Amino acid sequence: MEKNIFSKIANHSLPKWDDLPELELYMDQVIALMEKYLADIATPDSKLITPSMINNYVKLGIIPAPLKKKYSREHLAYLIIICSLKQVMPISNIKAMIDDKLATHTISEILNRYSDLYDVTFQAVLETCSQHLDTDMEKDTALFAAITATNCINISNKVFSMNNPEKTKKLKKKKRKN
Repeated sequence: MEKNIFSKIANHSLPKWDDLPELELYMDQVIALMEKYLADIATPDSKLITPSMINNYVKLGIIPAPLKKKYSREHLAYLIIICSLKQVMPISNIKAMIDDKLATHTISEILNRYSDLYDVTFQAVLETCSQHLDTDMEKDTALFAAITATNCINISNKVFSMNNPEKTKKLKKKKRKN
């Protein structure tokens, strides 16, 4: 792997509120737009978003219901956050984090802050990966990135548990019953 591979993916970022369309969209338009926004984080063998997933998020109260089968930029903001986090965090934790932020911020502020944090961490990890290139570059870079992801998930889960002790207790009780 050459260093220029990093320059090819270095422009990846998530949209901010003002980047989202102001027009309301139908489900198929939402799916197409989300696939465009998330193309760089999607894996070839899985879908990050489907109509069924969106319907389930609405049923579970994770995102607001559409109005007359149309989705607004508010819906897109939720979906960007959910889809980019669900690979590493349970949906229930994502919902709890969004709900916590909504107590003091608007969804537009949350998306903008989330996108900023996403971009900063993406660039930091990319820079760190590019510094770990050696003779077996491609394999070492992939391994380094995977280990970084594992460590980040573990830290995220610990911090979430410390900040949400009641939720953690409920989950432990539920696991004991099963």
